[in-house]
Formats: sequence, structure tokens, C-alpha cells
Amino acid sequence: MKYRFLFCCFYSRKSRKMSPPYRVLLHNDDTNKREYVVQVLMKVIDGMTVDNAVNIMQEAHFNGMSVVIVCGQEDAEEYCMQLRGNGLLSSIEPAEGGGCH
Repeated sequence: MKYRFLFCCFYSRKSRKMSPPYRVLLHNDDTNKREYVVQVLMKVIDGMTVDNAVNIMQEAHFNGMSVVIVCGQEDAEEYCMQLRGNGLLSSIEPAEGGGCH
């Protein structure tokens, strides 16, 4: 699967240290409306635009999964928990070989 990287942040927001990059993934589900997914993405991810949120939602809808953001592990875990807390299916994985291309 080809990943589109829309956001990158390799410094931990909390500790301001460099950390290995992780992908925050959004998984398709049959429960949430598309509009709701877009709203949650914009609420959880600072700087997320409507266009980027729609693209991420559509990629997850049609391909089963989409990369939301690439960032340090600590931040990735936090974003994942926030997405899950809003009812979305999310996971994280190491971004091997870096992140932004």
C-alpha cells in the first residue's frame, strides 16, 4: 500500500526530544459517518485542514487504512488514544526508514 504523508513531527511535543518516527493509522469502519471522521481528525490533529482530513478519510474508506500523521512515538500514542476516544479505529506502527517523502 502506498502511504501519503500529510503531516510530520519528529520532536515529541511533551519532551521536545528527537524520537523515532511512528505512523498513526486510521482504519475504515462501518459505524462512523464520513463527516464525523473528518471533524474528529480536525479536532485531534493540530493544523489539520478540511481538505487533508477528507483525503485521509477517503483513503481509509476506499483502501481500508490511511496514514493520519507521522510523529514521535509518544505523540503517536496520544493521537491514537484521542482518535479511539472519539470512536475511530486507529493504531500506530513504526515508520521504517523515516517518514516524510
